[in-house]
Amino acid sequence: MRILIISHKPPYPSVDGGTLATLNMCLGLAKAGNNVTVLTLSTQKHPSSLEIIPNEIKALINFEILHVNIKTTLLGYILNFIFSLRPYNIERFISTPFKRLIRKILLNEYFDVVQLEGLYLYPYISTIRSHFRGTLSLRSHNVEHHIWLKLAENETNKLKRFYFRILAKRLARVESNISSKVDALVAIAEPDRQWFVENNFNKPTITIPAGYLKEEVAEDIEPVDFPSICYIGALDWLPNTEGLNWFINWVWPRIQSEIPEIEFHIAGRNASEELAERLITERNIIFHGQVANSSTFLSRCPIMVVPLLSGSGIRIKIIEGMYLQRAIVATSMAVKGIDIKHNEHILIADSPDEFAKAVCSLIYNPNLGKKIAHNAMEFAQNNLDAIVLAEKLTQFYKQLEG
Repeated sequence: MRILIISHKPPYPSVDGGTLATLNMCLGLAKAGNNVTVLTLSTQKHPSSLEIIPNEIKALINFEILHVNIKTTLLGYILNFIFSLRPYNIERFISTPFKRLIRKILLNEYFDVVQLEGLYLYPYISTIRSHFRGTLSLRSHNVEHHIWLKLAENETNKLKRFYFRILAKRLARVESNISSKVDALVAIAEPDRQWFVENNFNKPTITIPAGYLKEEVAEDIEPVDFPSICYIGALDWLPNTEGLNWFINWVWPRIQSEIPEIEFHIAGRNASEELAERLITERNIIFHGQVANSSTFLSRCPIMVVPLLSGSGIRIKIIEGMYLQRAIVATSMAVKGIDIKHNEHILIADSPDEFAKAVCSLIYNPNLGKKIAHNAMEFAQNNLDAIVLAEKLTQFYKQLEG
């Protein structure tokens, strides 16, 4: 099949879980025998170019990249709030040149399927419909309004809490009406698919988890000194910074009091000055900033923590950690959508005391950590192979064609 993937941020470089989920899906589709074209925006926050994409990836995927100037500003938030009913985090991605490029590609090339990578491509649906008669699908990485509702619930600033609730309401309106705009829904997590079905989505749906490619797994990586734990995530995404701050405030002191020599290695891009300064000055925290290769970073620490308090979809970094045979401690929110079991594939903990005890138990009992990590790796290999999942998605699209 000929498949056009449209994304609001480039899958390469894969600087966060969302971009990695998109890249692995595109590579999986290509390796499953499809002709894949990726049309993407490149912004100041997520820059890319054909020159930096490895030749082995370009051999599998055709890329069309448009560089646009997109900035979030206080004035932009205010004007959007007063004069628009659209969510600002969707409206800010509207680009007339991108519409022109979509139109040009659809007029000059044939595709069986156009797949939108997330809700932020919603404003381009009318342009696509004007020039494309095939299957138009939405790949939902999250139920977006759930993220902002949870952020509002946890927010102490009254003004921010009010704004987050308004944003969630606007996003929910878009998500509830998306069924009339597309032909199919591809959800990354089953709870997300169920939400759409229960909220007016009456077209074909399927759940295809974010997959991983086996050849990405790093080998012969020298570990850091034991005991150590690690965290990786985009530090400009509110759910990540919320969870990391919760961990450092409430869980980390409990772990340190039990194991004073323990080190906490943190990697992530675009940390605010305030957060970066804190990570640099905190005792026994080693802040690596943006790392060149996430699998190399994760492979150096035996224990990975994922303290997520809000969000939906699937945390691709958990899947990556499972493939890399890491022992993972995560909140129940972080593992939502992944059919893994507590004490078998992962340790799940939601309170500071439970989370700290789980981390310490892995350090005191290395055999427990090795067992859980091995089970996690086997689960990932059996259920989350990107090529197998892409073949399943391809079959879904072929059935839609009749």
